[in-house]
Amino acid sequence: MALLSPAASPPGAPALQWLLSGFVLLVVGLAALTINRRHGKLESPQGTVRALLYALVYGLCAACFARVLQSAMLGTEQSPWLLALGDVIFVTLGVFVWVMVIAENRPLAAIGFRGAQPGRLLLSLLMGFGAVAFFASGPWLAILRGQVHVTTDRLVWALLFASVGSALPEEILFRGYLMGSLNGRVRRWSRVVIPALAFTAVRALRYVPGPELSTSAWVLYLAGVVLPLGLWWGLMREIAGGSLWPSLASHFLLEFVNAIAGASPAHSALNS
Repeated sequence: MALLSPAASPPGAPALQWLLSGFVLLVVGLAALTINRRHGKLESPQGTVRALLYALVYGLCAACFARVLQSAMLGTEQSPWLLALGDVIFVTLGVFVWVMVIAENRPLAAIGFRGAQPGRLLLSLLMGFGAVAFFASGPWLAILRGQVHVTTDRLVWALLFASVGSALPEEILFRGYLMGSLNGRVRRWSRVVIPALAFTAVRALRYVPGPELSTSAWVLYLAGVVLPLGLWWGLMREIAGGSLWPSLASHFLLEFVNAIAGASPAHSALNS
C-alpha cells in the first residue's frame, strides 16, 4: 500500500508516471486477455478465472489512475484541469469494459442485461434506492438544501465518474461477468459473496491511506461501505432474477450524488 500513497507526489502535481503506467497496464492487459483466445463456456472455472483476471487488470489500472485523481475523488480539489483529466480517464475505463464485452462475445443476457418479472424488479429497485438513501443521505441533503454549487465541469465529472468510470465497468465485471461465471456451480450465497470480496479488493486500491484519507477512514470505507454494498448489489441481482439493471442504477445514483456534492463514500461513512 505504501507504493500507492499520494504522499509520493508533491501536492497538486500530476503523477504522470502513474498515469502512463495505468494506460500501459490497460493496453497490455487487454491484449493478453483478448488476443488469440478461445471462447469457452461462461459458467465454468475458466470463465471465473478470466473474470478475475479482467478484474485484476481493471483494479491495477484504477489504482494507477487514482494516484492522480484521488484528491478530486475525495472532494478536496476541484481544479478544471484535474476534472478534465478525470473525464478522459473515466472514458478510458468505459472503453476497457466495452472491449472486454466485445472480445468475450457473450450474450448480453448472460451477464445481466435482461428484463425481470415486475414484482422482482420493483423489489430490487426499492432495495437499490434504499442503499442510495442510506449511504448518501448527507450529500442528498446538501444538494436539496442548496449547499452545493454545481459547475459544468463538476457535473460532467460526476456523470462520467458515476457511469463509465465506476458503475458500468464494475457492475459488468463483478455482478455481471464474475457472478455469471458462477451460475450453476456454487451455492447462491457463494455466488453473492465471491464477487463482493473481489469488488472490495479492487476498491481497496481506488482510495488508499495518505494525507487526505486516514487508515481508519480507509478501513471503515471498505468494511462499512464497499463490502456491504457489494453483498447488497449481488443480492439485488439474485432477487431480480439475474437482471443487472437494478444494481447498475443503484451504483450509478450512489456515485453520482457523492461526486456532484464533492463528497466520497469514504467521507460518507465517517459522517453517517
